[in-house]
Amino acid sequence: MFVLLGLICTACLTEAISMETVTATPLTIITSTLPPTQTPRPSQTSAPASATPIMTPAEGQTTSKLNVRDRPAAGSDLLGTVQIFDKVQIVGQDPTSSWWMIVYPESPSGLGWITAEFVQVTDTSAVPIISEPTPKLENKPTLELGSTQTGSTSVPEASIAPTLVLATAYPDGDSAQSPGVSVVLSPSSLKSFNFSSDISSPEGDAEDWVQFKLDGVVGQQTNVLVILDCSGSSNLNIELIQNNVVLQAWDNISCGQRSQLQLGLYAGAPYSLRLLPVQGISPLNYVAFTVIVQLL
Repeated sequence: MFVLLGLICTACLTEAISMETVTATPLTIITSTLPPTQTPRPSQTSAPASATPIMTPAEGQTTSKLNVRDRPAAGSDLLGTVQIFDKVQIVGQDPTSSWWMIVYPESPSGLGWITAEFVQVTDTSAVPIISEPTPKLENKPTLELGSTQTGSTSVPEASIAPTLVLATAYPDGDSAQSPGVSVVLSPSSLKSFNFSSDISSPEGDAEDWVQFKLDGVVGQQTNVLVILDCSGSSNLNIELIQNNVVLQAWDNISCGQRSQLQLGLYAGAPYSLRLLPVQGISPLNYVAFTVIVQLL
């Protein structure tokens, strides 16, 4: 009996000691610590790794009214025009240096292309070369070959008649009262000017007007040279007009070769040149031209 009570007491003491030992041990709580977030240095975000230098546009001045196109090609889409003696900001050039890319807010991209021949530029050394894909020839006469199929029979390409894609000139709204360009020629200031545009009929812009006046004493005769370059699906008709009277007309001038007209004109009322495509040569008679008027 005493032995049993002793064992029980010993067990109670052991349990008490065990409980006391467990509760006496301090509880250690481990919390996970995340690495500190790195704050980027200002130099890491203030500028990209390779900053592109900002180009200052080169300034140019047109010597003719020029078409602005979406690509460096005469047959690409017409975006609008710039007038003679306009200031233009040049930001690029094509690989042949024949076209300037200019700032042109009226276009969807804010840029456009003009021919470099009639632009005076002081320094183009910093103008970058812009590589363009092959221009679209949507607005120039082009020949396209294709193939057709009827059932399972294929027609060879060589036997298909070519489809002629014709151009349509943009209606620029000029007239005898509001010519495309109006210039005063003077031996002491402006001796010549250039004008480039295009015309088409029966659709598009059917005629263009170029006006010039000779400086000097009224009635004084001056020799004037008119130089014409043109291309397209038609030939060209030109009329020389003064005070609404046709003084002289040149019909069916062949395009593809330079033509020259030497005229004896007089100071006084302005002269107008009216340019029209010859009718009936093709379904759409299109002519792109450049006319140069200069004093001799």
